[in-house]
Amino acid sequence: MQVIGTNQQYAKSHNRGLVLRLICTNGGITRQQITKSTGLTKMTTTNIVSGLMQNGLVTETEAKNDNVGRNPAVLAITPSAPKVIGVTVSRKKIDVVLSDLALGILEHRMEILDDEDNHSLLAKIVQLIASIECDMNDVIGIGVASIGQWDIQQEKLISIVNFGHVSELNIGEELQKEFGRPVFVNNDMNAATMAEKLFGNGKDLTDFIYLGITNGIGAGIVTDGRMYQQNSGLAGEIGHMGIDPNGKKCLCGNRGCLELYASVPVMEQRLREKTGLDLSFEQFCQLPVTPDVNDIFVDVCEKIAYAMVSVVNLLNSQAIIIGSEGYYLPEIYIRYMEKVINEMKYSPMENVDVIKTAFALNTSIYGSVCCVLNQVFSGNLAF
Repeated sequence: MQVIGTNQQYAKSHNRGLVLRLICTNGGITRQQITKSTGLTKMTTTNIVSGLMQNGLVTETEAKNDNVGRNPAVLAITPSAPKVIGVTVSRKKIDVVLSDLALGILEHRMEILDDEDNHSLLAKIVQLIASIECDMNDVIGIGVASIGQWDIQQEKLISIVNFGHVSELNIGEELQKEFGRPVFVNNDMNAATMAEKLFGNGKDLTDFIYLGITNGIGAGIVTDGRMYQQNSGLAGEIGHMGIDPNGKKCLCGNRGCLELYASVPVMEQRLREKTGLDLSFEQFCQLPVTPDVNDIFVDVCEKIAYAMVSVVNLLNSQAIIIGSEGYYLPEIYIRYMEKVINEMKYSPMENVDVIKTAFALNTSIYGSVCCVLNQVFSGNLAF
């Protein structure tokens, strides 16, 4: 296992990673399809596939085909291929999963969080990883997706607003020291966006926004087929876009930020006051629509749409993928949001699709695994 160094190593590993990505993300693909998708020569494809098979990573089986003649052989990841560990830190809990290279979750551990500091948070993460039943020599890397502000290059969690006493935590360094595996970290929204791009509803898109609606509102951005990534991991803080200069004061210091009007806690509070019901956001979304509830959902969706119009006009995005607890929003309001955005955006050429995440509430969990898989598929991590 190594991080790629020389240009020659990188070129070879890049092509290998490209082929491996197609095999992992397509659930069975032929050599001919790989050659067509990548632009590689047939000989290069054959050599790469042969190497993957010799290393026990890939198997080839005959596809089911009702047509007359020989059925095409399709490639898939073997059960014995190396694994990935993913760690997700949210406000309420830690999730640790063991995944195969095709994003199949093999094991899942969870721990509730309390008033954590650096020591207790790290200890819980280490304990959960150690409880996973696998040989660490078979793990190619550990991915960490967390709320908060990161120094991505230093693999350091700088701070999390309103979250215990965690700051300046060198998660990457500590986990690598503890388990001897490469560690890759990112903000939870960026990690979720990777999952959508590699395996989810953004797989066939070159420009989209992942919008996570939860305690706050965050986003990840894909433009020209690539993640828009800054070292802080905070490029997608759409929740702090101002929609009312004379509005409420936000914790960030500004006024009228979007998440003051459209985050899950705000919606819950408004719905409880209006209906007199003490329900969760998920439960409110499952109720039959009444005029009072409808007015609140329409107002929130309009405010989100107004903010997203500015982003769409700037990035010319093809789609907005709604995730986190926003996944609970009834389909009628997703369609309404889509309608408002397309009526207000500058370019009339193509509609912007508003769709839900492919992974329900688990997008960031899958994203933690993709922090590692993205390095493998990009040719930056070889094994």
